[in-house]
Amino acid sequence: MAVPPEFIEDLRQRVPLSDVIGRRVKLVRKGRRHSGLCPFHAEKTPSFSVVDDDGFYHCFGCGVHGDAISFLRETEGLEFMEAVERLAEMAGLTVPHSAPQNPAASLQRKTVLDILEETALFFEAALRLEGGRNATRYLKQRGLNSTIIKTYRIGYSPRNGLREALKSKGFSDDDMLAAGVAGKSDRDGSVYDYFRDRVMFPIESRTGKIIAFGARSLGEVQPKYLNSGEGPTFSKKSVLYGWVQAREGLRRNLPLVVVEGYMDVIAIHKSGVAAAVAPLGTALTPEQILLLWKLHSEPVLCFDGDAAGQRAQIRALERILPLLEPGRSVRLAVLPNGKDPDDLIEASGPDEFRRVVSTARSLIDTLWESLQSKYELSQPETRAQFWQALRSHVRSIGNNQVRSAYGDEIESRIILMRNQTRGVASMFVPRRAQRPRTGLVNRHRALVALLLAHPTMVSANFEALSMLDSGDKKLESLKKALIDAVIRDPDLDVVAIRDHLKSLKLDDVLASLTGDDMKARLPFDPVNISTEKAAHYVEELLELVDGRSGLFSNVGSKKR
Repeated sequence: MAVPPEFIEDLRQRVPLSDVIGRRVKLVRKGRRHSGLCPFHAEKTPSFSVVDDDGFYHCFGCGVHGDAISFLRETEGLEFMEAVERLAEMAGLTVPHSAPQNPAASLQRKTVLDILEETALFFEAALRLEGGRNATRYLKQRGLNSTIIKTYRIGYSPRNGLREALKSKGFSDDDMLAAGVAGKSDRDGSVYDYFRDRVMFPIESRTGKIIAFGARSLGEVQPKYLNSGEGPTFSKKSVLYGWVQAREGLRRNLPLVVVEGYMDVIAIHKSGVAAAVAPLGTALTPEQILLLWKLHSEPVLCFDGDAAGQRAQIRALERILPLLEPGRSVRLAVLPNGKDPDDLIEASGPDEFRRVVSTARSLIDTLWESLQSKYELSQPETRAQFWQALRSHVRSIGNNQVRSAYGDEIESRIILMRNQTRGVASMFVPRRAQRPRTGLVNRHRALVALLLAHPTMVSANFEALSMLDSGDKKLESLKKALIDAVIRDPDLDVVAIRDHLKSLKLDDVLASLTGDDMKARLPFDPVNISTEKAAHYVEELLELVDGRSGLFSNVGSKKR
């Protein structure tokens, strides 16, 4: 679907950029530009600049730069065409298309969206009437207050009345059937309200339009949960419930959690612990995984602790591995057996759920441990099977760099396992980040000093660096900021990286890593060595901070 370039340029001229950004950022006019706090990183002093005349924004803190379309795509997770349509809406224009369009299909889609919006309003109103009393009681029993009900637009579908209400607004039975809010009897062909006596959960698109419904029965009626069928506006595999509300939570720097059901999403939102989304009654699809990464680079998948939850975890891993890219992964949290997030929060409070999320395991640890539990590792034949299964999963990773990094990590763990099984009875446990002895802290500092001088080494050693913990909070903050900056923009040079770190108020720790004291501890000047030598020294230091000796064995104490 193509849009004439001149139309996009006209949009940019008609809708001032400050109007688009001003809906999310408090802007102050300063001459020909506006300034405010950057919505893309946390800051206390405004470094975000918006220039209407030129049609661009720029942050002097994190370096982000773009126009109205890129702003909508980044802040709302929209595709290009969705952002264009949103701008056109603001300008009061209709998007023209240079490719031939099907007028009938376009009209049907618009009609369906109109019906779904009217239906949501009908259900919201019905919840407040006498007939919705049981639904209201159910929602209160589940701990939902009026604010949450309004936020998610929860309603009630009475046994009848919707069809007549929609007809009064000019919609036909065929329109209602296409929208999925009416059904046709196989027995006599009569048309009836599809959702009856159920609590209704509207499903929104990423732009906030209602595209379908999920429904829960009241009492013992089966099926307990019922979704709209596939239609002109709705493809179940490409939608996540709670997207719009989760996006708002992520602006407050909350973690993103993926759960199974509507009530889990709502309970987590209400707790304030995390933002949450859910697939619609199915295992995560590749399309939904890519959608998750539009919201967050490392969402937490939250599975039940029972056998079914563990099977779901393995299925999720198998679907995620082929899609991994540098800087994009998941973590996996396991709930107590028999508990879902809603149960856990109700029984133990938000802090317990926060603990579960904060202790979520990395994808590679989960892969290792999940497969390991299937094999009797005291036997060489089954150990070989285990290793074969691991390598098979690694080969499924599509991205060359990530596949190589996973391969290196898996092989290093297999080597360690071999060494342990030769003379140690205990089975291998994946390495966890530990606080090193005091003498090793300076060696961690030496490693980060070398990475600051040669940032290209960060991507090559991303996995190993992520597993280390020096125990020094300031050093870890700088290391994380360094890794994040390089993963986000691999072309950053040394000067740009240092400027970025200074903007994050890391000047003091940066100075300690680049000053004379650090140079005195190293057997070379990190700035004046080749990339090849830097790679060798980084490898040496990575081994050293694991407790082995080498070229840097005297770095732990100041040279005399």
